[in-house]
Amino acid sequence: HATAQAVWDVRRVIAWIRSQQPDAQIGLNSISLGGYIAALVASLEDGLSCAILGVPPSNLVEILGRHAGLDQHDPRHRTLELAAPLGRMISPLSLEPKVPPQGRFIYAGVADRIVHPREQVLQLWEHWGRPDIGWYRGGHTGFFQARPVQRFVDSALVQSGLVVNQK
Repeated sequence: HATAQAVWDVRRVIAWIRSQQPDAQIGLNSISLGGYIAALVASLEDGLSCAILGVPPSNLVEILGRHAGLDQHDPRHRTLELAAPLGRMISPLSLEPKVPPQGRFIYAGVADRIVHPREQVLQLWEHWGRPDIGWYRGGHTGFFQARPVQRFVDSALVQSGLVVNQK
């Protein structure tokens, strides 16, 4: 329900922007859970110029299972098994992105222990047609101090036409 509400909220903001400025170019730039929400919105909303996903999860149930610390014999493990189809259903991997390929961007940390690079990020990268991806050395919040991430985001904004190159 929270995911659906967040997607609805973002889509309402986009609708409001379009009502105020019908010719405005609109893009999404988000991190972590916001990357997950933006990936969903980018698969539902027409006419977005870009989606820049920072350290984006691709399946929330898988992340919960990874971090729950339950062994195979724990009875609560069954709950995760039962929730797996729901996790796939509400995953951006279950939808095709509407943002054009040249407007898709992802960045992630090679040492992220929250959103695992192989188990989460690469799945979304593959599903999105292998768009530009920026890797930084660090964990989940390491991008705050990673200049390559800022350069990657700046470049994505220029490539997508949302920002004019000032050079």
